[in-house]
Amino acid sequence: MNKYLFLLFSFLGGGLVSCMQTHTNVDLLERAERYIEVYPDSAMKLLNLIQYPERLHAKESADYALLWTQVLDKNNLDSLQSDSLIRVAIDYYKGKNDPVKAGKAYYYYGKTMLVKGKESETMEAYLKALTFLKDTKEYKLQGLVFEHIGYLNLGQGMYEQSIDNYRESVRYYELADDNIGEVHGCRNVARGYLAKQDYDSAHWYANKGLSLLVDTTDHVKSSLLQLLGLIAKDNKQYTEAINYFVSAIGSSKDRNDGLRYYLSLGRTYMDMGKFRLAEKCFNHCKNVDDEFILSGAFYYLCLLKREEGNYKQAFLYKEKSDSLLEIVRNNELREQLLALQKKYEADKLVFENKQIKLEKEKQAYFYLVVVLLISGVSFSLIKRYKKKNLRNIEALRINEKIIEEYACRITEFKQKEEWEQKAKKETIGKLNRKILELISENKKIRDNSCVEALFILGELKQGRLIAENMSATERQNIFDFLDLVYANFISRIKADFDLTKGELLLAALIKLGFSNQQLMIVFDCEMKSVYKNKQRLKSHLLLRKDDALEQMIAFY
Repeated sequence: MNKYLFLLFSFLGGGLVSCMQTHTNVDLLERAERYIEVYPDSAMKLLNLIQYPERLHAKESADYALLWTQVLDKNNLDSLQSDSLIRVAIDYYKGKNDPVKAGKAYYYYGKTMLVKGKESETMEAYLKALTFLKDTKEYKLQGLVFEHIGYLNLGQGMYEQSIDNYRESVRYYELADDNIGEVHGCRNVARGYLAKQDYDSAHWYANKGLSLLVDTTDHVKSSLLQLLGLIAKDNKQYTEAINYFVSAIGSSKDRNDGLRYYLSLGRTYMDMGKFRLAEKCFNHCKNVDDEFILSGAFYYLCLLKREEGNYKQAFLYKEKSDSLLEIVRNNELREQLLALQKKYEADKLVFENKQIKLEKEKQAYFYLVVVLLISGVSFSLIKRYKKKNLRNIEALRINEKIIEEYACRITEFKQKEEWEQKAKKETIGKLNRKILELISENKKIRDNSCVEALFILGELKQGRLIAENMSATERQNIFDFLDLVYANFISRIKADFDLTKGELLLAALIKLGFSNQQLMIVFDCEMKSVYKNKQRLKSHLLLRKDDALEQMIAFY
């Protein structure tokens, strides 16, 4: 009897301890969530108090994964190298009615992918985060997401898109009453305009950032002053530029940032012909550990000595600059090799960004088509358009053939003896001008031929038109559009493989970057039907089971 009582009390005691432990974990997670934004170090201490985090389940496990990822990011630890932790949060929240935490999880997943160099997955995660957050009041988080999308687009040289992203970030920071966020957003917009050489807009946003700055000790002030200095320098307002650079140096709290401002100041003195003052600025940057700054200082000193006619000293500075750059190149060699392996992902990211741009333009195309319809667009007009489209395709082919012939003739002229080159210069110049004229003509033809197809694609994406209801003319418009844009893609794949009309349309939409969700809408089917259709297409394209369908179509 005593034995059974002992077992009963042991069981009840164990359950009580487990219950108390669970309550304690929930309390620690809630407190960590309250402290995470303002006191991330305190949040880390609270999370470290949780015993056996691997034993957490469901919501507690997801909360822990999200909070721990935030702690690592905000305390600058671990560099977010592993994505396994944040995936736990994504897998849980995406199926629950908690859009804030789902959006936050996707945002941190995007940051993790960026550290890994996977820009395409990064962009996809950020856009997914915005999808969850769009109807919430998490304005600061939405501002951060748009800001990071802007960084991605700026890195791809897509200045217009990055400026739009930064403007959106400023708008959400305003809604969140986040003064520092607004200032950083204005600085980012100004940098985008400066890259485009739109100096008036860049100047306006830089000054707006300064006017919004409440804490004058914030490091962003010095970077705004440098921006204004660069704008003034490019406009040859050297005195004003010098004042900005000196102010930036004086307000900078970071030594390396201050030295970069010295380089800008020295370059301004060089443009003014004040070589002694320029040399003093560059010499100020010689005692630094940063290879880029040091290399820049030696490079400018080389230019300076060359201007003074001291070629021996200029050569020595050039050697030092090149040597430092070689060290930097060696350090980056591993990343460059990895970048070669990521070409497909990079190309895909560029294409996705172009698709986003097309989405913004679709309303303009829609209104254009409506006007055409109201004006009495009839079946005969569509038929004439198709004939015109065929003529455009033929004209493109003829022009491409002529361009190829001209290019061959130029090559032949260049291989002549030197005495013949002078006589043929004028002919080569005329051929080059003809090539440019034909290329320009081809561009106009492509622009005029894409309106109808782009409208139909927009209708498919919005779900206002499905494949089953498409007319033969609408299908043919899309096929002609792909032949124009992708070097006769449809004609080639029809000639090489025996595909049905549905499979040909599926291949076309995959080529245009339609996602699985968009294909579900187009074909009005479930996801498993999309996968089944893709498998059937792979079979008809003679692909093996482990071959990537999207990759084959992208490079075909």
